[in-house]
Amino acid sequence: MIKNRILTLIVILTNVIVFGQNTNDANLILTITEEQNLSFHKYEPRLQLKATLTTISEAKNEFPEQLMQSILSARNQEWVNYNTLGGEEKASKKEPSHFEKIVSMNKDENYFELYHKFTFNLGDIPTSIIKFYFYQENEKPLSAAYVMQKINGRWQRTSHSSLSMLSIIVMRMKSEVLEGIILGNSTDASIQAITERVTTNGALDVKKLEDEFASWYTPKKDDIKINLYKDPKSW
Repeated sequence: MIKNRILTLIVILTNVIVFGQNTNDANLILTITEEQNLSFHKYEPRLQLKATLTTISEAKNEFPEQLMQSILSARNQEWVNYNTLGGEEKASKKEPSHFEKIVSMNKDENYFELYHKFTFNLGDIPTSIIKFYFYQENEKPLSAAYVMQKINGRWQRTSHSSLSMLSIIVMRMKSEVLEGIILGNSTDASIQAITERVTTNGALDVKKLEDEFASWYTPKKDDIKINLYKDPKSW
């Protein structure tokens, strides 16, 4: 079940702008403070997605989960470009051997397993971050998170630099901790404590959340917080 909470999301984004041929650059700070419907979804049971699509025409990408399956199924560079926000210019370039492996691999041994999804609007753009594990035959599962945005009615993967830290947090945090922070519905004292630390006037403050996450590792490693809040299976 998708759980929603209407509240204020405070996001501070930092981007680098290069002016023409000038080597000087400047930081643009965008602050979004608005009431919006944040949603958190924990996949129970875990959702397995396999590379069962065979043509790009099957990849509708109307939902984030469809995009995830499309990413795993992509059999040529055109398909990779289609899945990527910015198309050919932004898509990673794959070698022919990669696509050969997609076609020939055992679909039941190589798949994505989805854990949870955090969805919000960045400005007026629907944005979703999904935590998942990538299972590969004869290898240890790898934890990961994809950032996706819905542009022109279709979800596409993006490497939005301003969301890179948030995506790591979504990937590393335990599902119940992230749910408690986003929805404010936890009765666990330790989750309530972290929720207080990362909110401002009842609003989820992403900058505070990022600072909280950084404090687990610097200036020295805080094993107590890591054990409380981090998924031990994630990197």
